[in-house]
Amino acid sequence: MVKKVLFFDIDGTLLNSELKIPEGVKKELKRLKDAGHYLFVASGRPLAFISNQIIEAGFDGFVLCNGAHVELNHKIIFENRIPYEKVIGLMKMLESVDCEYNYETATDCYIDPAYHNFIEFFKICDIRHEKLITNFDKEEVMHRTLKIEISAKKDHDKIIDYIADKFYFDHHGTANLFEICALDTSKATGVEKVLEHLNIDKDHSYAFGDGLNDLEMIKYVGHGIAMKNAVDQLKEVADEVPAYANWDKVQPNGKFFGYNILLNKKTTDKYLTVATDETHESIQNPSLHGGLKVVDAPFARTTTHTAWACDALMARYIW
Repeated sequence: MVKKVLFFDIDGTLLNSELKIPEGVKKELKRLKDAGHYLFVASGRPLAFISNQIIEAGFDGFVLCNGAHVELNHKIIFENRIPYEKVIGLMKMLESVDCEYNYETATDCYIDPAYHNFIEFFKICDIRHEKLITNFDKEEVMHRTLKIEISAKKDHDKIIDYIADKFYFDHHGTANLFEICALDTSKATGVEKVLEHLNIDKDHSYAFGDGLNDLEMIKYVGHGIAMKNAVDQLKEVADEVPAYANWDKVQPNGKFFGYNILLNKKTTDKYLTVATDETHESIQNPSLHGGLKVVDAPFARTTTHTAWACDALMARYIW
């Protein structure tokens, strides 16, 4: 069996509208891992902001801080820290801007206790709050900073003018939020480090995302999937866009509409869209699917393109 590596963005992709991983999705993740495939989170979040429900889902590793921090089996295999002198320069510029910011490292998130608005914002987020540190040695932390997150209600143009050619930055969350990393950072670089470490060809990599910070990753992997709720720029470069927005078709009992079976490309270029919905044609007649074996699916129809339904978490591959 050829091992695959799958990368999942969190917000807008892995989590449903209630910011939870559906139980059926958890079962699929376990099934894929038990089958020997590698599962990674790929997020802009730092490790400190990876909630317990994500950690307990059993991922093999993490590509975090938009690719600046990569872990496999709880061991760091790659870090791309912001150069200290660039952190100093950015801090000097931010002194002239009405904003609040934090420092994100491989272990914790650090924030000035005077930044009440930012702290109150994080209090309502699903993060590990014990990792939000307000009493720290600023100089020491700046030497190991992977990402700086800025909240600014104004002076956006001034911030962008300064950071545009000095840093990698993401401005997709809200209009007031900037996520800043070292210039040569992206989720794609983190994914590349994972594949190199595992010695797995890029053709056997899959990524799922919805935001602009997923753009490089979706373009880089062998199979890039943009959620239906993704930004248009991501849909334009993705290999596939599923039929549904994230998990809006997941049923309470963990069953899914739109189960998918990816057929072996060496056998055929066709894919099967599989569903528990009886509106689909019965597969009892082998002519409907070229006589190819189908598993875990009572109904199916053939298509000539990948019709991923990511509400089923790319479930039921034939590998």
